[in-house]
Amino acid sequence: MPQSRDSQIAAAIAANLDPAVLYLRVSTKRQLDTAVDIDPDGNSIATQRKVGHRRADGLGAAVVKEFVEPYSAKTVDDRKVFRELLAFIQANPEIKYLIVYMRSRAFRNRFDAAIVEVQLKKLGVRLISVKEDFGEGPYAMAMEGMLDIMNDLQNTLQGLDIQTKMMNKAVGGGTLGRAKLGYLNVRIDYEGKQINTIALDPERAPLVRKAWELYATNEYTIERLEATMADLGLTARPTARWPAQRPVSGSKLHAMLSDPYYAGHVVYKGQIYPGRHEPIVSQELFDQVQDVLNIRSARGQRDRVLQCYLKGALFCQRCHLSGRTARLIYTEPVGRNGTRYAYFLCRGRQDGVCDLPHLRAELVEEAIIDHYATLQLPADFATELRALMQETLNDEQTSTREHHASLSRRLRTIDERESRLIDLAADGTMPQAKIRAKLHDLRIERERTEASLGSVSDQLAVGAAVLRDALHLLEDPQTLYRAAPDNVRRHLNQAYYERFYLDDLEVADDDKTPIFAELHEVKRTHKGRQVRSAGCGQTPPRQQKSPRNAEASCDADSLTLPSVFSVTGSSKGVMVGLTGFEPATT
Repeated sequence: MPQSRDSQIAAAIAANLDPAVLYLRVSTKRQLDTAVDIDPDGNSIATQRKVGHRRADGLGAAVVKEFVEPYSAKTVDDRKVFRELLAFIQANPEIKYLIVYMRSRAFRNRFDAAIVEVQLKKLGVRLISVKEDFGEGPYAMAMEGMLDIMNDLQNTLQGLDIQTKMMNKAVGGGTLGRAKLGYLNVRIDYEGKQINTIALDPERAPLVRKAWELYATNEYTIERLEATMADLGLTARPTARWPAQRPVSGSKLHAMLSDPYYAGHVVYKGQIYPGRHEPIVSQELFDQVQDVLNIRSARGQRDRVLQCYLKGALFCQRCHLSGRTARLIYTEPVGRNGTRYAYFLCRGRQDGVCDLPHLRAELVEEAIIDHYATLQLPADFATELRALMQETLNDEQTSTREHHASLSRRLRTIDERESRLIDLAADGTMPQAKIRAKLHDLRIERERTEASLGSVSDQLAVGAAVLRDALHLLEDPQTLYRAAPDNVRRHLNQAYYERFYLDDLEVADDDKTPIFAELHEVKRTHKGRQVRSAGCGQTPPRQQKSPRNAEASCDADSLTLPSVFSVTGSSKGVMVGLTGFEPATT
């Protein structure tokens, strides 16, 4: 097991080594992905780590902790990990060295360098730069100061160079940064060379143009436009932070409607230049939208993104039954006395195709609270499910031990075969190419076998944890929801439900998230099985089965864990496959 921080420091001191910390930094998170097949932290961090530990050995020191900073910042105060490093040094006075790859990795300007150097000196810690070792003494301090000044100058010149290049790119009509909504970053062949450029997104560009056209009619608020575009299928592009597709927010739509980029222009530092990208909207349509924005702003009716924790989750049941998808839009009209009133209204009503009346927001909230009572599972069913889960986990431990023993025997066989091939290579009795091919096949077989060692138990543990948490959330969801603040209610709605369908002030239907939909389907199926099981001993004489068949029939209707997630009529396998929690055997 890895040692704790205190034990690592103690171990270094016991070995007569000075404790040291290592600071590793890259300018962008993208650098962490370079050569990840060699080192999980990327080639740059791996290189810094290697030479940092080598320098520590030369100092008679031991690195007790590493601090990895995966991004750049102008000042030390903006670097979270570097601040953690300083706090760690202050909390552990035994630390003698702070090792960095280069001083420019730690400091972007001479002022930060001077401040940190003074702090370290007070703590008795020496800053060591692996690539810039000037020794000790006044001359070394002078050289380090001059180096910090030159690093500061170089950063300033690089910033000015980047600004000049961005200006030239903007003047030439190039797009700065990532492609905007409705466009894509692509690579094309230009005179035999691959270049980066911008192209229309065939999926989103027509919908973006539709958003401009709807808003230009002056009949759509941002709230109504947000709901309409969500129903039409306009989604934001997936990102690392938000991998799932999601509707475009009202604030993003509002920013888009005032961006000249969509009319074919590039803006840099307040100046507008003709762009080389294809415009999505005409200049005439752009001007119409700006007129609408200006009129609403002049009247003091600036488009606002109204907030309500139920926004986006409510849909009209009447439209749903008619084959339409229509969200309920949250709005706050102002009465004659200046008071705001919160309502939900169907988007279909605005379009003249639905007669659902306006619904007061506070009454809708109460209807959702009442509907949460339908989520709770019967206590006996939940208890039985937990017992089955624990029983399956206990059985799995035995199966896993046997499975691991079998895999371990297979690994030993692979070792023996590799040894024989190496002996043959040494004797020269077998062609080298054939030996290399067989060794390659054995290496692949070894990797697959080793990967199988932990996969079965890991998958089961994850599935059991999800099921356990889901059952806990279903113990008394209504009480939990009623007591929660608005921001927590929003998270609970997203955990339990995908949609609520309202008709007047009643939740007529809902779409649950997969795991909770499955559990309720299991509950319904299990209840039906219990009813059938209750009649096993009451079969009329003419239709009685043999005792063996009757017993088999009753057993088939009992609840087993594999049957929990292979429910008749269910199209999902949320937790496990057709084999249930039990792993498939060879």
